[in-house]
Amino acid sequence: MPWFGQTWTAWSMGLSMLLSWLVPLVIIGLLIYLAVLWSRDRRLLTVGAKHQDALSILKERYARGEISTEDYHRMREELNK
Repeated sequence: MPWFGQTWTAWSMGLSMLLSWLVPLVIIGLLIYLAVLWSRDRRLLTVGAKHQDALSILKERYARGEISTEDYHRMREELNK
């Protein structure tokens, strides 16, 4: 019949083995989650920058007289959708 010390040792060994697998998996999961968040934020910033660039190009073309006022307003509405 095992005494209390032997049972406690078996439980602590099992728990330490579980944690030795669980902790690295949690860390890897968090790193993947942070990488996805970082990637999504960069993509949103890039899309916003491209939209702003398109508007500034449109304004420049209008200022140079390359497009008419009607074309400018129509294109600006298209970009703002």
